[in-house]
Amino acid sequence: MTPSSRCSGGTSPHPTVDWIHQELRKREPRVSLATVYRTLRVLVAERVICELPFGAGQSRFGLVKEQNHYHFICDSCGHIHDLPGPARAGLETAVAEATGHRVIRHTTEFFGVCKSCLANAASSAEAKKARPRKIAPKGGKRGERYR
Repeated sequence: MTPSSRCSGGTSPHPTVDWIHQELRKREPRVSLATVYRTLRVLVAERVICELPFGAGQSRFGLVKEQNHYHFICDSCGHIHDLPGPARAGLETAVAEATGHRVIRHTTEFFGVCKSCLANAASSAEAKKARPRKIAPKGGKRGERYR
């Protein structure tokens, strides 16, 4: 079992520092947030985990599975999905040649609405369509109760 999966219990593939701290405190109530931050920094430096700064205010962390990989972030529920498949070959070289920078690795994020949220939205829309509407009788005033 890896350090990341031990602290996450395998339930959150991209946990925040606060989530990790809360989970660890369930087992070891005295663990401080500072200790969690220090430990995560060491694990990032050792390339056991990687920090994923998705711009949502809090960094998330994930296991280093491969050098370069892609994510899909759902704008609706916030879930981060690792995307399967190989990273785009030659991207680092192209960026390095175009900019003069030395590129070591890359990540790419796609944003949108995940299939679970799409399915939930579709089922909610279907449920709304299926509900019978109460229509006021002709000549009735808007907002007036009818029998």
